[in-house]
Amino acid sequence: MANDLATKVGNTELYVVKGDITKIPTDAIMTAINSGGMWFGGVDGAIQRVAGNYYHNQAMAKMPLSNLQTIVAKGNRENHLGNFNDVVFVVDDLESPVNEVIYNGLKAANDEGYEKILFPAVRMGVMAGVFEKDVSETVTKIADGVKTFIRDYGPQSKLKDLTFVVYSDPTTIKQLGNGLRLIE
Repeated sequence: MANDLATKVGNTELYVVKGDITKIPTDAIMTAINSGGMWFGGVDGAIQRVAGNYYHNQAMAKMPLSNLQTIVAKGNRENHLGNFNDVVFVVDDLESPVNEVIYNGLKAANDEGYEKILFPAVRMGVMAGVFEKDVSETVTKIADGVKTFIRDYGPQSKLKDLTFVVYSDPTTIKQLGNGLRLIE
């Protein structure tokens, strides 16, 4: 995994990297989940492969869930095969633009005091085009969510390292990197 600095805004560095999101050292992984408890594919599946249902059970305990709700599932990398401590779940029922999903995840991560958080390529895989009309709009909205968070929290933000992790698609890596470079 190579760290490709997309940009630095204030005291926050934004990266886009290729790799397994569960294997990269971090305070927390942020991921989107639906309110119905159908959490088995993509990043949810990756988290469950290294940590079983430990984190998802914490989200399940908060049922019923509502769109844009955040759940911070606490853990410890010593107790599973991943390289992360916690998971920040943001409920995404595809009722709001992705910038709001990203913003709420960043806010929850900042409120917890995390310095480093990893994101998957939210709505750029199987959910591509379901809410935003295309990948270009999704990338713009992701960048907008990050930009709004940085504008709102600026130097008071505890988050210093925001890394978007793409499992293997070089096109997605390039698209996200280019979109994040436009934040300033």
